[in-house]
Amino acid sequence: MKSNLFLLLTSATWIFLSCSPEDRSDEQPFPPFVETLEPLTQGDTITLQGHIKASPNSRITQRGFRYGDETLRNNILSTDSSDIFTAAIDTLKSGTYHVAAYATNGMGTSYGDTLQFVVE
Repeated sequence: MKSNLFLLLTSATWIFLSCSPEDRSDEQPFPPFVETLEPLTQGDTITLQGHIKASPNSRITQRGFRYGDETLRNNILSTDSSDIFTAAIDTLKSGTYHVAAYATNGMGTSYGDTLQFVVE
């Protein structure tokens, strides 16, 4: 009996000490909060930029951009793994384009505002 009690107390102490001090069990995961940043022009290359402002309790699995001239019909993924992410395009012809950054986590995909930029 004393042996079982000792094992029980030892196990309970080990479990208690190995747990994270921050209890987040009552928090819900949400889709990410994404911001589209102004594209940068460097010669013939346009660098699209996005910012993941938050991804509560869910890891980002994909980040990228939807862009196009009249509609957002093209996608390009970012290979960055940080909260500020980019993707470069050097195949755009002259004209007015639109872009929206996006990010996906376990709860869904969110888009930033759609911004307009001009390629000359």
